[in-house]
Amino acid sequence: ALQYWQHVRRALLRQPVDRIGLGGYLSLTLPFPDFHDTIENMAIEFRRIKEMHAHGAPLCAPVKVAVLHTWGKLRSWTLSGHFHETYMHDLIHINEALSGLPVDVKYISFEDVENGALADVDVIINAGRAGDAWSGGDAWKSDKLVAEITRFVHEGGAFIGVGEPSAVDGYHTYFRMANVLGIDKDTGARVCHGKWAFDVAESPVTLAVDALGADKHLYLTDGKAAVLHAVDGVPQMTMHPFGKGWGVYMSHFEVNADSTRMLLELLLHVKGVAQKDAYLSDCAQVETAYFPADDVLVVFNNAEEPVDCIVHTPNGDVKYSLAPMETKINVK
Repeated sequence: ALQYWQHVRRALLRQPVDRIGLGGYLSLTLPFPDFHDTIENMAIEFRRIKEMHAHGAPLCAPVKVAVLHTWGKLRSWTLSGHFHETYMHDLIHINEALSGLPVDVKYISFEDVENGALADVDVIINAGRAGDAWSGGDAWKSDKLVAEITRFVHEGGAFIGVGEPSAVDGYHTYFRMANVLGIDKDTGARVCHGKWAFDVAESPVTLAVDALGADKHLYLTDGKAAVLHAVDGVPQMTMHPFGKGWGVYMSHFEVNADSTRMLLELLLHVKGVAQKDAYLSDCAQVETAYFPADDVLVVFNNAEEPVDCIVHTPNGDVKYSLAPMETKINVK
């Protein structure tokens, strides 16, 4: 039950819902009073969160993220089933991480991009395997699509690609956004070619290297991308300046507390947003939500052990001590 609450609580603090519940036969829980107490505490906490939403939305950092795939808003926040059914896809892990972050998220299709959907967007995320609906497959054969996203990044946006983003056969690069990302994948045509040498750069964000992959066939396209993480001399996470914007690549993404924090720091960094403006803690296991209408800061511990942390706020740093899985409300 606590693991269930650990996952849903962070999303409940970002978007209101009317009810939560667990199915089953109540009589089976009678011998377990600790379970009763836990569910009671969850219900009380849920009602308090719901009441805060009734007074106004939580603060979002000035970052709007567009998750780009074939389905767009027709399949928001899921793939083709529940998390345990689609855990092998990078995008479901990206979705899970985004669900509790203090950023605005929308889902767009490739047709949406060609029809002006990037006008209010700061960051695009495209994550998937070549040919699947999440990466896009043949949609990337559209020159108009490629031109629009290239323009978007050059004018100050960011494109984050995970796995095999924009991958399609038949062009001079495998990733059609390779010029923006500064990295591409060799499917065999470049096996005899040389590769750009690089040194691993100091990362501007806290890396979660265990959540990244180890693809052996990646190579830099122009040597200008900063390699933040490499495995056996092959870049696995890069940041590439492109015009006024950024192309960011990760060979894989697996959700956990550290990778979720890495993604949030990355989103803030590419848009130049200070961590204090998003009420970030100095501990990846501790997340926050600030409700301006009530001037309430919610601080919650996702760890199963006590945590001492510092939360960075616009008014200065504040120290907190949290019990395992504890939520503190109205502590600002």
